[in-house]
Amino acid sequence: MKWFKNGKIYLNENEFAESMIIENNRISRIGDNDQLAYEFNNGEIIDLNGRTVIPGLIDSHLHFLMTAEFLSLLPITGVSSMKELIERCRSYILNNQLSADDVLYSEGWNQTLFTDDKRMPERSDLDQASMTIPIVLVRVDRHVMSLNSAALQHFNITTESIVATGGEIQKDHYGEPTGILTEGALDLVKAQLPAATIEVKKTMIKNTMTLANQYGITSMHTNDAKDETIEETLFVYSELEDEQALTVRFYQQIWFNNGNYLPDFLTRGFSFRKGTDWNRIGPIKFFIDGTLGARTAALREPYADDQSSKGILTKSEETLTSEVKLAVDNGYQVIIHGIGDQGIETILNAYDAVLGDEPNTLRLGINHMQITGLDLIDRVADKDYLTYVQPIFLEDDIPILYDRIGSQRAETSYLFNTMKKKGIHQSFSSDAPIVSFNPFENIQCAVTRNRLTDPLDIPYLPDEAMTVSEAIDAYTYEGAYASFDEDKKGRIREGYLADFVVLNQDIFTVEQSKIKDITVHSTYVDGNEVYSEEKT
Repeated sequence: MKWFKNGKIYLNENEFAESMIIENNRISRIGDNDQLAYEFNNGEIIDLNGRTVIPGLIDSHLHFLMTAEFLSLLPITGVSSMKELIERCRSYILNNQLSADDVLYSEGWNQTLFTDDKRMPERSDLDQASMTIPIVLVRVDRHVMSLNSAALQHFNITTESIVATGGEIQKDHYGEPTGILTEGALDLVKAQLPAATIEVKKTMIKNTMTLANQYGITSMHTNDAKDETIEETLFVYSELEDEQALTVRFYQQIWFNNGNYLPDFLTRGFSFRKGTDWNRIGPIKFFIDGTLGARTAALREPYADDQSSKGILTKSEETLTSEVKLAVDNGYQVIIHGIGDQGIETILNAYDAVLGDEPNTLRLGINHMQITGLDLIDRVADKDYLTYVQPIFLEDDIPILYDRIGSQRAETSYLFNTMKKKGIHQSFSSDAPIVSFNPFENIQCAVTRNRLTDPLDIPYLPDEAMTVSEAIDAYTYEGAYASFDEDKKGRIREGYLADFVVLNQDIFTVEQSKIKDITVHSTYVDGNEVYSEEKT
């Protein structure tokens, strides 16, 4: 038994408690200090010293194993110029004495941040770093890849290469590959990259769980198990659970970039929600389009800064509908990546065709839901489809939004408050390693509608700001709802799992521009302390 007293324990909007008792792995009693003093018999007393306590944070969509791998790479996130990117690659090759048998692989560049040349790196650019060492650099959104000439040769990427699952091998005016691959074309390289061993993956996950707990994250909907790697990836997490090494609860989003793997997966004994409170099979995940930054998000009308392009639909509506039907017929929840308004409309058409007049009992959802229109939001609300949104994306998208899609579409996009008012279930996530999975940065973007760095004088669509309570609920209750766990976690309530976070600053009263700087004092999962600032 543990008694936490003298705290500001968040229960609901404008509702707080002073004290709570934990028995085994559950919250058994909530009340004020005097009440619980009579009920506490014997055990540990933790004095919160007035600190704020919130439910354990739930990141409802990220790539956790990929994030763990990403943290070991050459850092290129935030690189501010093409020149700097080339120089970092050149220095890394020299400092690590890479040979032609090695591959320099990294992720995180974003051409919209370049001050010298706001275009994607081509082979001619990366050849300046090396003509002999293969260089493979993936854009921050993981939807575009840049290769130098040595990498094109190493991975046998030619004009004759076949892209089976959408995407493009971009070519110059001579018909030769420029070194830029988009969407499904990335698989031509990824399938040939050497994979880390199971033990190495387990170590990376354990190390990165420590960082997650430091951020107050207690549950994640992770999207790592993909196509031909599904069984091995799920095995890694199962091994960690068997070793009692998990300090985060995982809900596995099963990713099918290539829908041809789906029928085989459905015959292998997996079933939706099979598992435990620590590690469970979750929804089947599909893609329908790309990203705004790469101009591959599928739009109903051309890009404002490229009238020749409406982005990319990675598969036809008919194919998507048949894949969704197969998943639903086998009892699976489905989540689909949709950023552009055409992509979102295609998802809604597929969902509506499969469900017909039936209610959305499997809680089908849309990931990202960025470039919208009120007609699309109304369709989501009408069928109670879930949305998984990333306010932190405003950090990179605000500077390019009006140029990319024009003012009319920009003013009906990222409508978090509108969706909230229409009763749409909206959970917060990071999509790490696309961005940091620090939840306080995400929450700040949601409540300020502004960038963390170089904020605008006038926030982007300020009426779409959420309150701090709403943002916390989106990071807790809504994440639990998305995994059918709203009756056991996502709130501080009697009988719920004892997953909660003790903060060093009061998130409800701190200046909104300082939310990103909030730090965690301690994190508890299953009633056990998994992170303590005082013990690190």
